[in-house]
Amino acid sequence: MALAPDARLKYPVATVKPGRIHRLLKLILLLQTGRNYQADDLAREIRVSRRTLFRDFDMLKLAGIPLLYSKKHHSYGLEKNFFLPPINFTFSEVLSLMLIVQKYASRTALPNLDLAATAMAKIESTLPREIRDYCGHALDAVAFRPPPLSDAGGVAETFNLLWRATLKRLAVDLTYDSYYERAEIRTELRPYHLTFMSRGWYVIGYSSLHGEARTFKLERVVRAVPTGESFIPDPTFDPADYFGNAWQMIRGKKRYHVAIRFSPKVAGNVEEVLWHPTQQCTTLEDGGLRFEVDVDGVDEIAWWILGYGQEAVVEKPAVLRKILAEHARALCAEYAEA
Repeated sequence: MALAPDARLKYPVATVKPGRIHRLLKLILLLQTGRNYQADDLAREIRVSRRTLFRDFDMLKLAGIPLLYSKKHHSYGLEKNFFLPPINFTFSEVLSLMLIVQKYASRTALPNLDLAATAMAKIESTLPREIRDYCGHALDAVAFRPPPLSDAGGVAETFNLLWRATLKRLAVDLTYDSYYERAEIRTELRPYHLTFMSRGWYVIGYSSLHGEARTFKLERVVRAVPTGESFIPDPTFDPADYFGNAWQMIRGKKRYHVAIRFSPKVAGNVEEVLWHPTQQCTTLEDGGLRFEVDVDGVDEIAWWILGYGQEAVVEKPAVLRKILAEHARALCAEYAEA
């Protein structure tokens, strides 16, 4: 079935009266049965004229209910999975969902936040008034201040396009503003996986230009158009293997065991956070902390260590000490006249 051909509103929509509400509900139930109801059949079932029936169709479309039309049978219906079966939530479950959507999710990089908010509003509308009031009071007592993140609002369309391409296994003609190449590039991308990390959304897939799997940040996608060509994903691709033991997302060619000594001033803050799956922390006699991880490549972790300044001293490996020493010398030269 396809969307009904009379998708544009033909008739002015009047105020919905109680009798019409009951009629619309009956119409929805008939359309959900899956039977091949033609317009005359539906009009007869709900006891209205064809003209009134099409006005009711317009009302359903305004409510966001997708009306489908079968050219083969000249009949109308609804998507089978449009209405999901009712779910029994506990009070704690509803409050937790509201907390995520209204406090946490509303301030993080979620491309389809508006849909989550709509779903939450539907759930909230079913609650008794006193429960809604209590939930509102409870949420007012909670705040969430996330770290700086990329704005997902501008990439929602790109996200959804690449998500669909990933699910349908369709190649995409991608134009990309590449920081690495320092130019705008164009490649045919076979998208494998979407991931949020390091403050933004990325797509991972096989790039025809590079001849291998690459990572592309959605904010830098200039243009993405499905080619219509299907592809078979690499059966050996695994996101966990792709990133390996990278500190964040840039995997180096060699694995290093990194040991860092943090001063007592910052030791507690460092130990409280799970920075990497391999981390091990040892409390030192002076109240400091020895922080150890195994990472693929040391360029990313170097920038993290620099953020702690003199409160962090790398014990090993030597290559990481050298990188930090070069940064320190450059900083000293920059601020020599200060």
